[in-house]
Amino acid sequence: MFKSRTPPIRDKKGAILENSMTTLEAVQIGGVKQWVLIRGENKDCPLLLFIHGGPGSAQIGFIRKYEQELEKHFIVVNWDQRGAGKSGKNINPSTMNLARFVEDAHELITYLLSRFGRKKLFLAGHSWGSILGTLTSQQYPDSIHAYIGISQLVHIDLNEQKSYAYALKRAREVNHQKAVSALSKIGKPPYPNFKVMMKQRKWLLKFIPEELSPDYLLRAIPSSTEYTLKDWYFFFKNVMKSNKMLWDEFLEVNLFDKVPEVDVPVYLCEGCYDYQAPFELAQQYLEQLHAPRKEIFWFKHSGHSPHISESKKFSDVCSYIKRVSL
Repeated sequence: MFKSRTPPIRDKKGAILENSMTTLEAVQIGGVKQWVLIRGENKDCPLLLFIHGGPGSAQIGFIRKYEQELEKHFIVVNWDQRGAGKSGKNINPSTMNLARFVEDAHELITYLLSRFGRKKLFLAGHSWGSILGTLTSQQYPDSIHAYIGISQLVHIDLNEQKSYAYALKRAREVNHQKAVSALSKIGKPPYPNFKVMMKQRKWLLKFIPEELSPDYLLRAIPSSTEYTLKDWYFFFKNVMKSNKMLWDEFLEVNLFDKVPEVDVPVYLCEGCYDYQAPFELAQQYLEQLHAPRKEIFWFKHSGHSPHISESKKFSDVCSYIKRVSL
């Protein structure tokens, strides 16, 4: 069985770019070995730390193909959070809480800034990662050039109410009786656990053709070098474990109340068809948020994962944010 690795970045002639950076390694964070993927065409570019979604939906195994443009402008760091992906071993359940995850993010930021001799980095968070990204930006603004929220989660109770209502409304509009029956049986949120929420998501995604199909994960397995087959086995297992351990605290998240102000610029990237994290809540939050600068970017062909479904545009947005921040 092969060992996990990340390939070098090459020029058009196949030669390894002289000043590029490509490494897949474990770092001790919060007393636990956690894995990071670090890639960039130029070591002199600014750092961009990406906090993945979930809980537990690690990115290292599949994200490289979607970040080739980003790697031209940043040293991109992807991190498998504790309990997720390659970082799922020997985790004390008592450490699976928001406060510990934010401290993990801060420890990783401190490590990266020291390693690369920088004072600040750019921070991006997707979905669940956008909660961590917002909290980290609030607590440690001096280390962050700007925060980039992708499919920003704000208020989980309202989020699930809106998502459920949209799915049921669309099912009735197209007279999909099986969906209407299934959603009625599930009932309105709050859901008792992650499995029930995923039943709602199954029907929701049937009515959003612009939403990224989960099949992209399965297609990534044969070509992934960053994950072994064993890593992929634990990837799927750890998604369920992470959600189970974090579920109750996840349901309580309300950034309207908890983070009304941050001292870093905030930029949101929102899919126009995102009803997993309904975009109107993110828009409402940004309007109310006090920040030195704030802006929202709309992705017209995306649902919940615009950084993947419109990766070139996402790279362009991040490049713009870099230009106005440095």
